Amino acid sequence: MCYSCDPPTFRRLPILQFSVLGSGSKGNCVYIENSNHRILLDAGLSLRSLKERMALIGRDLADVSAVFLTHEHSDHIKGVGMLAKKHNLPLYGTRGTLAKIEHHLPASADWHSIEREDEVCLGNLKVESYPTPHDGVESVAFVVHYEDRRLGHATDLGCIDKTLLEKMSGCDALLVESNHDPKMLKAGPYPWSLKQRVGGDRGHLSNQECAQLLNQVKHDELQTVVLMHLSGVNNHPDIVRQHATPALAGSRAQLHISRQDHPTPLIPLI
Repeated sequence: MCYSCDPPTFRRLPILQFSVLGSGSKGNCVYIENSNHRILLDAGLSLRSLKERMALIGRDLADVSAVFLTHEHSDHIKGVGMLAKKHNLPLYGTRGTLAKIEHHLPASADWHSIEREDEVCLGNLKVESYPTPHDGVESVAFVVHYEDRRLGHATDLGCIDKTLLEKMSGCDALLVESNHDPKMLKAGPYPWSLKQRVGGDRGHLSNQECAQLLNQVKHDELQTVVLMHLSGVNNHPDIVRQHATPALAGSRAQLHISRQDHPTPLIPLI
């Protein structure tokens, strides 16, 4: 006797998962995991805040394998000294970054210098650095590779350049800066010199520039976009969404907007 039935459906398990623990002038940190390794991109939150936000996504800071730093600005390295002291985590960053932050680190810090264009392999998880146009000494961002998936990280950059477009193209997830609204920046309370810095080619991406980047690198297989480093003074999530949504038209990507005071949920990459 023969029976006909529909084929079973299988739910694909995440290959990578990640959370933006916080992003903005109050502190930047991204958590990424696969089945074997857990890493942080930047550590701009206090040790207490890092532990609290990891707990909110059901993870323990003690399980983190390594920290990768983009540059030396305080909103990216605030917690790195205590992380090195309390947890003795391997730290990866450029020599220029080390020169600026070594006074924050204990003598026992497990520091690993990387080039601005480099690759670090933690087992089968690869972290690729690339140079960014920012006013850090040797600033970088990262692309994280696992199996055939790529997570592209692009924050603290003043303009869209050829390298950025190359690294972000074809990624399955994008963590991209959408820092300010130019009209709000111009009319806002910042001193003129800071307005010039933020809006300059070595400052931060505006909402319009972020939308331009998304429009150029979106593709059919893009799964997730997280917009990061929103200014609390010169931006608003509604304005960010108004620019990003049409830029992603035709893409199936889910859009998330990060916060300065709370982590995103764990976002799966399948």
